[in-house]
Amino acid sequence: MTKENQLFEFLFDQLAQRSAAPEEAVNAQTQLTDLGIQSIDAVLLCGDIEDKFEVEIDPADIFEHDTVGAFAQSILSRMVD
Repeated sequence: MTKENQLFEFLFDQLAQRSAAPEEAVNAQTQLTDLGIQSIDAVLLCGDIEDKFEVEIDPADIFEHDTVGAFAQSILSRMVD
C-alpha cells in the first residue's frame, strides 16, 4: 500500500471516530466543516498523524482546508519518501 493510500485510510478512520459521521461517509470530498471537528480533535489527530507518518503538522492546518482530500494533500506534500 502506498503512503498516500495509508494516509487517506488513516484519515478517514480517524475523522470518522472523532466525529458523528459513519466511516463510509468520510472520503476525500467530505467537507471538514461537516464533520464538526473541534480544536482538541485537531490537536489529537495531528499528534497521531505525526506519530504514524513522521511528519510535523500544525493543528491549525486542518482548519485551512475545505475537504479531507485537501488536508491530506497538504500532509503528503510535507512527507519525506
